[in-house]
Amino acid sequence: MNDRVAFPFLTLSDSAVARTPWEVTLDGAEWSAMGEHIPDWDPSSKLRLRRTIRIEPAVAAVDLFIPQDQLQLAMGIRIGTGQGRLPRIIIDRHRNVLGRLSWDWHFDVELSGQSLSVVLDLLTEITLAVPRISTTPLSPKSGGDRLWSENTRVRLEGEEPRFPIETADFATLLGDTMAASAPWHLHWSSSQWDRDFHGAVRLYLNNRTTEFLERVESQDRPTLQTLLADVMGQICERFILDPEASEMMKNVEPGSLGAQAATWLRKAWPGKDAVFIKSVLESRPGLFRSAILALSELGEA
Repeated sequence: MNDRVAFPFLTLSDSAVARTPWEVTLDGAEWSAMGEHIPDWDPSSKLRLRRTIRIEPAVAAVDLFIPQDQLQLAMGIRIGTGQGRLPRIIIDRHRNVLGRLSWDWHFDVELSGQSLSVVLDLLTEITLAVPRISTTPLSPKSGGDRLWSENTRVRLEGEEPRFPIETADFATLLGDTMAASAPWHLHWSSSQWDRDFHGAVRLYLNNRTTEFLERVESQDRPTLQTLLADVMGQICERFILDPEASEMMKNVEPGSLGAQAATWLRKAWPGKDAVFIKSVLESRPGLFRSAILALSELGEA
């Protein structure tokens, strides 16, 4: 519980709430304690979380100055995701009322990787379940009064968001066109820079380009650098040519497609504004592409 917040009513001490650490399993692997980062996560994964929370009723009764036989508390868990100070989206909510018959909650939930992006936020809170008539001025009395909370934030990715990559039959995906023989295709649109990066970009690899796929699977560095440079180049070029590029670089939404483009551009041209970077693209496009290619070296981008 945040001791810096002065509530107008009594709240629960940490000793009144016994809880196990969050545990996680990825794609059915063994359970492990959840740290600050979940390694090996990707959007195709299935993530399962669990923990047990128990209210110590005798301690809670003393903390809240409510007789134990009148205690009715609700536990809630809210799951959010997306980069930013607050979750960009809440993907799941759970609530369980505890009282005389049971003071334990064994929480277990499975999440699809496709619904997650960048970070995972887990807010656990305990509230007063129902309104009550209080005989003491400091005891909570309104249903929903928050008595205890804990927020856990876990990174799913590194500093840069990742995007889905999959193989596909390009003859089916792109039809009878010259593009169908390309080794890769980036599916995205520059019309919505505020879209979540993870959901806005998808990279397809041509399943008929056997040698190229082998290089990608073996993590051949020049191949991956060239592939990433094309992805970054497409996005950065369209972004910097947007009439609103200068304003977006200042106020772009964290975790969005535009934010990722702005981050790449700032790394390639530190201290330069959108007007300067646009002039480079228009007057010296080869220099622009070389800067992006250099930035795309693994470990930089």
